[in-house]
Amino acid sequence: MFSARKLPAKDRLLFVRRTAVFGGSETVILDLLKRIDYETNSVLLASHADVFTEAVRDLELPVTCLPLTADFTGGYLHVFVSWLQYLQRLRPDKIILAEGEFRDFPLATALAAYAIARGNVWMMELHPAPVSTNKDSRACWGLIPLSVREGIRARLIRGVLSDSQGVKERLVKAYGYNPEKINVVYHGVDTNRFSPASYEARRALRRDLRIPDEATVIVSTARLDQCKRLDRLIEAFGALNAERDKLWLLLTGDGPLCDQLKRLAQSVTNHASIKFLGHVRDVSRVLGASDIYVLPSDQEGFGIALVEAMACELACIATKTIGPSEILQDGFNGILAELSHEGVLKGLSRALSLEAKERKALGSRARQTVLENFRVEEAVAKSLEFMKINTAVERAL
Repeated sequence: MFSARKLPAKDRLLFVRRTAVFGGSETVILDLLKRIDYETNSVLLASHADVFTEAVRDLELPVTCLPLTADFTGGYLHVFVSWLQYLQRLRPDKIILAEGEFRDFPLATALAAYAIARGNVWMMELHPAPVSTNKDSRACWGLIPLSVREGIRARLIRGVLSDSQGVKERLVKAYGYNPEKINVVYHGVDTNRFSPASYEARRALRRDLRIPDEATVIVSTARLDQCKRLDRLIEAFGALNAERDKLWLLLTGDGPLCDQLKRLAQSVTNHASIKFLGHVRDVSRVLGASDIYVLPSDQEGFGIALVEAMACELACIATKTIGPSEILQDGFNGILAELSHEGVLKGLSRALSLEAKERKALGSRARQTVLENFRVEEAVAKSLEFMKINTAVERAL
């Protein structure tokens, strides 16, 4: 008799994301999940808010979404024990802490992850760390300076996946991270899905939104929170809308500043031409109906939404933050604006003043930049290889 061949045990991966809304960081995580080899890996995905379940189900991924119930507040020992107990129940072989904000996962959580996964802990840094200040050198708990605590956390992590050179440099220069532990991978987009819309598709969405075909549509696809500084865009739009005919502004996304931004929009001239679309699962249709994209943030580690808009051949404006400054060449494939209300106003005014053929050329060069440098397939392969996670492509080979 022949006995059945015993299949090797799967690696149990745990992705952890501290988030309340779906944004660029969540898009990056989903792109990674799409290409993991599920014959050799089983995947758990824990997050504060349930922002992944619907997308995981629609993509038919065998990923288990879980609530992140471990504590982040309280004394160091309390947080450590809470995380230890939480992770013991899940029994992961590898833990990926996906930070959208620096220190989303403080030392106590990293130490618990290190203990449970026997050192097999990786980190995704998707947002710039704050500039180190004198305050960071003060003692915490009356014993250990915060800078020292951060150094310990850095040593516990096997590797850090960074989404830009600027994010890496900040970690190394301000917090003493080992540069050899940090791998920079610019994320990418699906250039088939994010591509210039046909004339018919463009008209169809504009009809759905009751926007005239001849209107100039400005769009921003971003979380409605403080760091995205959409107030700058709304005020700039209001100033320019008072001077120009047929301008429209589309804002997609959810977030804690939703009501505040809607009140601000009500105060500007021709506020009826500002539309809040809420969370949109597929923003490619909205981008396809638009002409100009604006990212007015205070901080960006990379700017996945910016790259999506570039792939759709929009004329793109972004503030001179870390990520966009590594993506855009001012005047060649987009416009870089100063980090202020005046800067965003000037950048948007500059884009609107371009002739149609100039704006089209700007968008065309933007898409070419994406095709040459920001393809999602290559980015995901490099990211998973760095974190030593098997991909479906590797299995097929």
